[in-house]
Amino acid sequence: MENKSITFNLRFAEIKLSKFSQFDLEQEFDGKAIPLIEFQSNFQFKVLADEEKLICIVTVKLIILETKEEFAELKVENVFNIQPFNEIIKLKPDNSHDIPNPVLHNIVSLSISTVRGILSEKLKGTIAQREVYPLMNVPALFENKK
Repeated sequence: MENKSITFNLRFAEIKLSKFSQFDLEQEFDGKAIPLIEFQSNFQFKVLADEEKLICIVTVKLIILETKEEFAELKVENVFNIQPFNEIIKLKPDNSHDIPNPVLHNIVSLSISTVRGILSEKLKGTIAQREVYPLMNVPALFENKK
């Protein structure tokens, strides 16, 4: 299998905070426990071929470890322009798109950093203000992608 180099330009077109919810907690827990929060992350991708854009939607749920109660939820749409779009993003016969792993890795890494900053700002003054959205092994997220 040929290992070819991919050259592309990538930039943010828009960052949309489409959801932030913080919930009242009903159960007692040790607020000084470390770690206090479990971060559950979900990544979705959309291709807007006509606009030559890729969207990485990151949803993060914050769960109190001790009680398993949901504390907050955040959903961010990271919209990227990519050039040359049609040379990088290939339309497959089933109308899905083939996005090379290096492109996905860049988009996810940038999206994670963006979410980390938004979470830091949104959690100020809450019990979770000292919790840090964890580092993630981005290549491991795509190990099963063919």
